[in-house]
Amino acid sequence: MIGNLRQNIMKSYMSVLLVGLSILLNPLAVQAEITGKLEAAIWIDPDGCEHWVIDLGVEGMMSPHLDRDGNPVCNRNPNICMEFPGDMLFDVNKAVLTLDARTAITKYFTQQIIDGQSSFLVVGHTDSDGSLYDNFDLAWARAQAVAEAARQTGAIIRTDAFGELQPIASNDTADGKRRNRRVEIICE
Repeated sequence: MIGNLRQNIMKSYMSVLLVGLSILLNPLAVQAEITGKLEAAIWIDPDGCEHWVIDLGVEGMMSPHLDRDGNPVCNRNPNICMEFPGDMLFDVNKAVLTLDARTAITKYFTQQIIDGQSSFLVVGHTDSDGSLYDNFDLAWARAQAVAEAARQTGAIIRTDAFGELQPIASNDTADGKRRNRRVEIICE
């Protein structure tokens, strides 16, 4: 059952990815086909921040979407209470926690429970090296490994994985890839 669910999720991600690629490759044609005219849009950068975009034909304009206080509007989950770099927890392309990682996770979740937080969502992410399917599987296995260690502290844990689909940095640089390999802990 979990295998079918994962397969359906991956098919959905692939469908969204293909639609997104077609829009990225020819956004004006797609937009004109859908609406019959050019319209303003919102572009979300890799950090989750919104930008207003208007295409004027030959050239366009883009401006950050700001709230009333002048702060950028970013859709990164505000409930992320911890982010563990993947390189701190795991060896490259592995989903087995290192001994130091297990100690850090146990310490973190024990303190959270002492502070009154007991329910968490653990989310695995990867860089874009490798296939979409392999990255999803690796992110899922890493989230499960962290969740297993967290449950031993008494924490209530759910897991999810996005593989390479939610980068927080560019995958064009080694530093960006390092930042994208992570496990997020969301307080629920």
